[in-house]
Amino acid sequence: MPTIIALDISISMQRVIAGRSEELALTYHQLALKGISQFLEHLGAAAKLEYVALITFGSSCELKVDFTRDYDQIKQTMKKTEHGDKLCLLTLMKTVSNILTSNWGTQSQSQVVVFSDCGLGFGKSSIRTFLQNYIGKELDAEFNWLKPLKIVKWNFICLGIQSDGYFTRAVATYQKLLDYTGIKGQLFMPRPIKDSSDTNENNSNELLKNTLPTHKSELGRTAMFEMVEKLCETNFKPFEVILKCGGYFRLECPILIWPPPAPYYPLNNAKNATPLTLASKLEVCGYLSLSDIGSPASLSRHLILPKVEREKVSRRTSDKSANTAKLTSDKTPRLDVNQPNYEYEKLEQEIREFYTKDVKDSDDATQAEEFDSKTSVSCSMPSESQKESVCVLLHGVLKVENLAALVILNENWYGFLFSYADSKKKSNLMLNILPPGNNVIPWLGDMQMLGLIEDLMPNESSTFPVKAEKRSYSQSCVVWINRVSLQSDIQKVLRHAKKMPEKMQHFYKELNRIRRAALSIGFVELLEAMATLFDKEALNLAAINANPECALQLKHASIELRKPSNRDLKVSIVPVQAVNMA
Repeated sequence: MPTIIALDISISMQRVIAGRSEELALTYHQLALKGISQFLEHLGAAAKLEYVALITFGSSCELKVDFTRDYDQIKQTMKKTEHGDKLCLLTLMKTVSNILTSNWGTQSQSQVVVFSDCGLGFGKSSIRTFLQNYIGKELDAEFNWLKPLKIVKWNFICLGIQSDGYFTRAVATYQKLLDYTGIKGQLFMPRPIKDSSDTNENNSNELLKNTLPTHKSELGRTAMFEMVEKLCETNFKPFEVILKCGGYFRLECPILIWPPPAPYYPLNNAKNATPLTLASKLEVCGYLSLSDIGSPASLSRHLILPKVEREKVSRRTSDKSANTAKLTSDKTPRLDVNQPNYEYEKLEQEIREFYTKDVKDSDDATQAEEFDSKTSVSCSMPSESQKESVCVLLHGVLKVENLAALVILNENWYGFLFSYADSKKKSNLMLNILPPGNNVIPWLGDMQMLGLIEDLMPNESSTFPVKAEKRSYSQSCVVWINRVSLQSDIQKVLRHAKKMPEKMQHFYKELNRIRRAALSIGFVELLEAMATLFDKEALNLAAINANPECALQLKHASIELRKPSNRDLKVSIVPVQAVNMA
């Protein structure tokens, strides 16, 4: 899903964070840049496919970097930002609404990450003034810009200290803004410092110490990293499940689904109904031809990626701690007898040893041992492309055989995996999530009743899938969303009119098609406009000595369009028979 990073560049962000020495002095703006860098690093490691844009805002907003996957470009651009004047959060919200609507429409889920010190603004542009004008007037037209923001999730990285009275009041006002407008959002704040000396003593010096803005380490790099980690853990965590393909224990692996599928809320249930989510293990239950599945209605489509295990190193851990594992010289792994798949693993190991016994001479064996000792480090850690994955196997089979794999997503909930090619050289494994239910594809029938073709009786013929002679959604229809479509249909009729009598059948076919479409939507004025246009065109054709048949048929069509009896959809206008003039 698209993500917008909003950076506050107001003057208040240029303040130095209190409680820090001069050597470690850090402004709010510099701390926000460090937080954005860490956030982009997380996206680069866990969500490389996210489209990210950068916006700076003060009293006005500016789109610094449009939606891109080049996170380095955003890092370089944010370092060149200059500070502005006062803060206006409402301007940011209106700008985000316009950008998301123009780029992604009104149905795409997106997120906004705001790095700010939570200023309230001044005068008419302040949040408090907006809430006073908004409460009780939610349905007014001036607040329509809030509607596209209902599906946008706002994440505020609040840069402030808990004992600052202005900051705590501002955070409460931000929460009121989210509650009253109905916008989904969350506020991330640094944790307050726990004073170890706060026991049963009630010392006036201690009370004075807690009220003064000393704030030793409440807001700093550590607090920023903790807030960004919590943000990523909450909203940008990869959706991981297990894909199982058959009964063999090797044919299952962890996969990542991108973008993460949203919970499904039943439309006919109560408001407090539990949303449906995907199970932790997706199981392939069968295979179907893509031509049999067709193009059914679906909830969403997602990209399937194999999960790559990466060693997670703490930011405070040195590089030496990552290399403390010792490599054993034994190339054959030892099997655990207590494992449930011990017999299968032992059989696999014996088969592998049998086919790899290609060194028989002692000299060759010594050379092989020397080579293995040199390359033990590289061989002990296979690359990502060398690791086996069920996704690669399944994707290759579905692509070659032109099949789709039917997957059980949850109880009475299905989807199917298929190979999708976005170019001639590159294809991906996709998951199409169907609506919950076992009869969501009418021409396939009940999903729970599907079986193998070998299960048919000797004299029984397969009637699967149910094919319709003429599908309703495959019929050509008239679409007049913009003015160009209507003009092209009228011009097509006029071109046929000038070529009569050869194009007479085409003329009346297009005329009746436009007439039925206009009557279906109540566009009766179009019929009168076409009749007037035909009268003018008949005079023009008569002036240039065109075929008399053209003027005759145009006058006839003009009269028929004006008749009230022809307002019935079942009636069609037919050509008039011309009188032969000898």
